[in-house]
Amino acid sequence: MILPRYCSLAAVGRVLTIYLLLVGYSAAYEYFYATQLTELYHDDYTTFDSLKLDIYAAICFLTPLALLPIGTRLRTPGQLIIGAASVLIFIPIPIVFVPMVTPAEFWRVYALLWLGYLAVNTLGSCAVNIPLPAVSERRFQQILLIFFLIAGLGFAYVLGTNHFQIVSLDKAHAAQSDVTVAGWQGYLMVGYMTSFGSLLVAVAIMYRKYYLLPLAVLGWVGCYGALSERGAVLMPFWIAYMYVAQRVFFRESVVRFLFAVMAPFLICLALSFILGLEDRKSAFYDAFTLANYRLYSVPAIGFNVYYDYFSLHPYTYWSHIGFISNFVPYPYGQPLAMVLAEQYSLGNDNASFLETDGLAAAGPLMLPFISIIFGLVMLTINSCMRGLNITMCAIIMAGACIALIDTGLGPSLLTNGLIALTVLMLFAPRNASWNLRYLTQRTRAAVA
Repeated sequence: MILPRYCSLAAVGRVLTIYLLLVGYSAAYEYFYATQLTELYHDDYTTFDSLKLDIYAAICFLTPLALLPIGTRLRTPGQLIIGAASVLIFIPIPIVFVPMVTPAEFWRVYALLWLGYLAVNTLGSCAVNIPLPAVSERRFQQILLIFFLIAGLGFAYVLGTNHFQIVSLDKAHAAQSDVTVAGWQGYLMVGYMTSFGSLLVAVAIMYRKYYLLPLAVLGWVGCYGALSERGAVLMPFWIAYMYVAQRVFFRESVVRFLFAVMAPFLICLALSFILGLEDRKSAFYDAFTLANYRLYSVPAIGFNVYYDYFSLHPYTYWSHIGFISNFVPYPYGQPLAMVLAEQYSLGNDNASFLETDGLAAAGPLMLPFISIIFGLVMLTINSCMRGLNITMCAIIMAGACIALIDTGLGPSLLTNGLIALTVLMLFAPRNASWNLRYLTQRTRAAVA
């Protein structure tokens, strides 16, 4: 009788620790938003309302409750994606949205968001025990070799037939006007940047073929030169960070994983008190804006922009997705990101599934519905990758963790290569030496 009681108390303690960590992060983000971000960026969609402190305090404690179904132990790739999304967009969105509407309207939209968060975290941490193909380790190596050979040939063709230039990070956005990559070439390049490059790194580490790592980095250099996307420069560092953090820090702990995702934000926040933000030409200011503004704030502020625009303009009814546009007329002449960029002059407003597939598609009432769809997609990915060690999952999902915070479901699955990556990993042999080497004893027994 003592052991079950101890285990139960330990489980409750882990859940409580996650809740308190998320509450603490919410409070830190509210402080950062009120005292730093709104001082740096003065616009109608980056504001703080000091008359609504009671609302800020309430959501600080309420939002983390919807995130607790993620679980306490990392078992699935969906937990990695949802955990990152919780830190990068799920907690920040309500905070930045508070000043945009009246309290009554805020609580109506917040309730829909809260239910959506609950659905995502519940479904996204589950997996179905589907039959897996019986593929030998040698055959899987052949599949990977063929895949990367075809991708490499396509990569070489893209680089040889398109405009290529390496510019400094501060000039990357302006250089995108010279990009000539389009069609299937764009799918390949963006897919490598966010999914296939991560897979190549995972292959190098799992098979101990470390000579592949420079090749993977060269791939991201090629993506940056062809697309002028700053994500191509940052992705190798982010993947390396996730790999090292998983091996030496969070391992299978959800609370430690969440803290690892929060760490860059918290470090920049702490350093801002020491170094200050007055010198806008300093290297720290560049790092601060790139991390705490671009990664932890822009995707959330996009919610304000999409909510404002589509409260006055026609919904897309998902016609912004290429396949659906064959059946439903698309009401705009440009992609959503460009439509919002021209309207608000706040840059290229790519946004997550909540904005593009929720607010833009059919309004706030669709937020729980599209969250359920997103959760089911995570469940499918979990089911296809069931039995893979969490180290490999951390590597191959690192890009998706970032890509999914500012892209809709369609681009995430197709353009970012998540479907292709999931299908490939469906054939990965779970009894392979590289997989068993990184499995915990409990997971190894479950796979066997």
